[in-house]
Amino acid sequence: MTGKYILLAILLFSMISCGKLPKKPEEKPLAKVYDTYLYPSDLESKIPKGISSEDSIHIVRRLVEEWTRERVLLKRAEQYLSFDQKNVDKQIEEYRLSLLTFKYKQILLAQNLDTIVRDEEMQKYYQDYSSNYILDGDVVKVTFIKVPLIAPQLNEVRQWYRSNNLEDLDLLEKYCLNYADRYIIKDNKWYKFTELIEGLPLKVDNPGRFLNYTTNIDVRDSIFNYFIHIYERIPESQISPFELVKDDIRTVILNKRKIEFIQDLENSVYKDGLSRNQVEIY
Repeated sequence: MTGKYILLAILLFSMISCGKLPKKPEEKPLAKVYDTYLYPSDLESKIPKGISSEDSIHIVRRLVEEWTRERVLLKRAEQYLSFDQKNVDKQIEEYRLSLLTFKYKQILLAQNLDTIVRDEEMQKYYQDYSSNYILDGDVVKVTFIKVPLIAPQLNEVRQWYRSNNLEDLDLLEKYCLNYADRYIIKDNKWYKFTELIEGLPLKVDNPGRFLNYTTNIDVRDSIFNYFIHIYERIPESQISPFELVKDDIRTVILNKRKIEFIQDLENSVYKDGLSRNQVEIY
């Protein structure tokens, strides 16, 4: 950046700070591309208030370079393209119309769309389209404990984590509150097995075969012990449990409602236009 350019940037910052930015044509331009000039007032709205002069200089430098790049490219495009290619009025108008109708639809959607999806509706959709929800990997319900190697009572933990006895599980939960880095105690949620063991010192090449013969896992690394008890499993290629796909189903139902709402809106507006003689087809 030349000294003159820096001086202009500082001048711009001081003008903006004082609220005394000169008006064209008295302003000195910051840049020129062919016969088009960039003035300080063109950048006024893009300079944040209250920033330092140094930051202002950096912002002005970036904005001026962006402007000159765009203008040079625009000029080359104007020189290169034919008259018909440069005639974008029709495209601009089509985009304007599309944008206006899109905004109108979005506002009406926000005001009128029922976004409450009841469990019964999701359950029915799940039953009707369950073949769309096939598992791509085994899912399990577990008790999972991650506890430091230096934690006490690890032998008791080895007994508790395998147990289905409520008293043992209560003791395990109290223990985990004090010592575990992470834990899951029969929370009735489904987990993808490959995601559950990610980061564990456990190499499983074939999860399906591994889970056919394994319900309890006890492994360690240099810092932690990991205990996993698998008490329920659904194999790969079976229908996914409802709980795992519930959110996806809610999204599908809402999207269907949106499509139906838009279609009804378009039909209603069109019929209203016909009835009011606002539409004529020749």
